[in-house]
Amino acid sequence: MNSKTLTALAACLFLLVSFSVAQGDNNAAITGIITDSETNAPIPGVSIRIEGTRLGAQTNIEGRFTIDSLEPGNYTLVVTSVGYGTLRMILDLAANQTLDLAMSLDPSVADIGKEIIVSGTADVIDRYTTESKFTPQADKGATVGIPKVADQQRGLVYSNPGGGNYLDQSDKKARMPREKPNIYPVNPSRWEETENAPYDMFFRNYGTHDFVDTRRDRFSTFAVDIDDASYNVAKEYLERGYLPPADAIRVEEFVNHFDYGYNPPDKKKFRVFSEMTPSIFSDGTTILKIGIKGAEIERSERRPVNLTFVIDVSGSMRQENRLELVKQAMIMLVRQLRPSDRIAIVAYGSSARVVLEPTDMSNPSIITRAISTLYAGGSTYAEAGLKLGYELANRSFDSESINRVILCSDGVANVGQTNPDAIMRDIKRFADRGIVLSTFGVGMGNYNDVLLERLAMQGNGRYAYINDFEEARRMMVTEFVGNLEILARDVKVQVEFNPDRVSSYRLLGYENRDVADNKFRDNRQDGGEIGSGHEVTVLYELVMNDRFRSGGVATVHVRWIDPDQTEVTELTQEVEAKGSRWSVFSSRPELRLAVVASRFAEMLKNTEYASETSWNELRRAAEPLAHQMHDDETRELLDLIDRARELSVYHTDLWNE
Repeated sequence: MNSKTLTALAACLFLLVSFSVAQGDNNAAITGIITDSETNAPIPGVSIRIEGTRLGAQTNIEGRFTIDSLEPGNYTLVVTSVGYGTLRMILDLAANQTLDLAMSLDPSVADIGKEIIVSGTADVIDRYTTESKFTPQADKGATVGIPKVADQQRGLVYSNPGGGNYLDQSDKKARMPREKPNIYPVNPSRWEETENAPYDMFFRNYGTHDFVDTRRDRFSTFAVDIDDASYNVAKEYLERGYLPPADAIRVEEFVNHFDYGYNPPDKKKFRVFSEMTPSIFSDGTTILKIGIKGAEIERSERRPVNLTFVIDVSGSMRQENRLELVKQAMIMLVRQLRPSDRIAIVAYGSSARVVLEPTDMSNPSIITRAISTLYAGGSTYAEAGLKLGYELANRSFDSESINRVILCSDGVANVGQTNPDAIMRDIKRFADRGIVLSTFGVGMGNYNDVLLERLAMQGNGRYAYINDFEEARRMMVTEFVGNLEILARDVKVQVEFNPDRVSSYRLLGYENRDVADNKFRDNRQDGGEIGSGHEVTVLYELVMNDRFRSGGVATVHVRWIDPDQTEVTELTQEVEAKGSRWSVFSSRPELRLAVVASRFAEMLKNTEYASETSWNELRRAAEPLAHQMHDDETRELLDLIDRARELSVYHTDLWNE
């Protein structure tokens, strides 16, 4: 037995394989069951994907999965579960063949990202055994198959009706006439809606900031926003082969999706950065980038956590394995917590119920078993779920701990008070007491972005969108757990521009975070919350009065309230033109990345300010960054720009016919 096989057996106590003949066409299938080697219990939420494709599945509560409708050939199967590591298998599927796997994973191999290679065809793997203990029935609900853009033959995409849709075809731009409908197909020859097309998606258009003359108003005031849900929603649309609706785009969330490498402050709570450069896309304008970085608190130093999960288990959560992805995300988060932390779970469908009373992490198996019992069905009584969740969180409230309610849902509410204002009636009161609400959205189709964002804003928490296992791991393992400790609440920013230097300014994004200038120092005025290590990035487009190379451009004021006291602090920093990069090509790649991300968002949003930029121009600006930044996020941005460019050609072709 070679070393690779021994390594595989360390993570997979047994891998039983059987073959059967599929009925019907020549397509093959992979089915299986995955259990824990120590408890023999099924493992829900395990990610099984076929490398190099968007095909895959997640195990259901019985640990079973199915990937069907596969062409005959060689496939690399990647099996991933937090706490168990990653298993890779190279499989050879023949026509009409169903490969039935039974895997028992060893939790001792718990390094996330560790790859255990099992090489060989199906015949090599079959040497472990000649027959399988299991013959699971195909679980169609566990299958995920999202077509690539190039393979998408029909469907619907959405635009902003009457909003001005600027499209590119070989650098030739065309505005979408106002009288055209707001729905049109990717392929002009096919008008049929498909089962993969997103439907009943609820977004809100908050408008677009215009240029402001500094002689009329030199102050720009807004609440901070660290969310990036809009970016991930747009990403999901593009990866499915559709342009996202213009109303789904919030420019600041595209900018804040990326890490710009700000250094944390030494002693203060925040450090403010600023840099300027000529605009890449608009002649005669200058970009001002302002960065705010919060102090980093070591995980070992954070306070204990009281988490109350409020889980939507209505029938809509059965679609696309939404609930299974939520359960997987919960398990990942649970495994990052400490014994002193506590978790409670409330589930709501047609009614609300307590699944788990507040339980400490000294025995995590109790919590994971409770998670595994969640199943989808019924209507969506969101109001009842939130009320019961807050009742539970309030009962276990501890002033010495971090108290947080986490809502996981597709945002649909169809029973009880379904209006966002009615549902969030008491959320602000609990947030003021210190019980923060964060919302995590899942699903494409029958999804309410508006409700989830407003709930998080009212609850002083974060709104995130989770579309796959990797995003769940990034959010729950890398970001959410590490930033549970809140540094400051009601954080507001006011930028005062110097009219002698700046003729006019335009804030990119933050339209739904506007604060009246005279409310900046009003402590009753809501702001955003910043947690340990969080960073906020703000972009302005400026029209300068002259070609000066020195002098004060603006003054940045950051104001916040200490999370455990009523003490108010205000930090002030000057923005000087001296030292700025006055050549686009000499500016830092991090600055250019922020500019590209904002322009990408404005092009998807169809703003008039992006009308003179073609998709080819945007790609030329983004391509060097993919080589300079050396990170997956920047390479992904380039890929999304390519997808949007390809899709936009279809639309231009359609209306030019």
